[in-house]
Amino acid sequence: MNMIDENGAASDSEAESLSDSDDNDITEKLSEPTKTAVYNRDGLLDKLQDISWPEDIDWTHKLTVEIEQGQAVDVNDDLAREMAFYTQALQGTRQAFQKLQEMGLPFLRPADYYAEMVKSDTHMEKVKSKLLCEKKQMEEMEERRKARDNKKMAKEVQSQKMKERAKQKKDEIESVKKWRKQRQQSGFSEKGGAGELDLEFGNGKSFQRGGGGKKRPGVSPGDRSGGKGKAASRMNNKKRQFRDSKFGHGGRKGLSKQNTAETTNDFKGGFRGGKAGGNKRQKR
Repeated sequence: MNMIDENGAASDSEAESLSDSDDNDITEKLSEPTKTAVYNRDGLLDKLQDISWPEDIDWTHKLTVEIEQGQAVDVNDDLAREMAFYTQALQGTRQAFQKLQEMGLPFLRPADYYAEMVKSDTHMEKVKSKLLCEKKQMEEMEERRKARDNKKMAKEVQSQKMKERAKQKKDEIESVKKWRKQRQQSGFSEKGGAGELDLEFGNGKSFQRGGGGKKRPGVSPGDRSGGKGKAASRMNNKKRQFRDSKFGHGGRKGLSKQNTAETTNDFKGGFRGGKAGGNKRQKR
């Protein structure tokens, strides 16, 4: 056991020494370049000039847009940094759009341009049918909700009307009771439950409808003409009978001179003889 512990301790110490030596080597390499390293500044600049865009090249080949940033942005602030990216992209898009329009270059996709989709038409049809089904379900749910709300509102309106009618009926009953009470206090009495007025005049007789029971002979109770209306009606009846006897009672007037079986077989009247066209003058 002691040997194992000693070996383990030795291995740990060796690993630490190796790591320290590696760190020292790295720091030395970073601080001092190696002897084989080549730093050719002129060659790097020449190569950069070879791979960079020429200065006289047309803008349509580069499509680069430069945006001047007004103020410095804190890179540690995520919201400010993302907002700066968004603003730069928006301004650059507007500048490029304006330049392309001024140059008259087509940069928008044509209306008849159809690119190959990543997903197949069958898959998109399934997605479309699913979306339409969900939309239909939402519309049906909305219709059912509206129907429930309308039914609830109708019940509330009906109950409100019933309450108003009950209140109106109660008010009318109260007004009738109040009116009867006022009549009793004023000295009116009700007979037979009909509520007739019992008024007494100077001779001690009460008022009665229908003129006190007097009836005129030959005059109907509702006749206010004093019996003249009946005579006029009799005269009208005579005129009506005379006119009926003279002109008939109406009915069908046409085809009155048309022959029937009886008139055809009746020879009592004879024939009206004579030459044809006897009424006409004979031509000389």
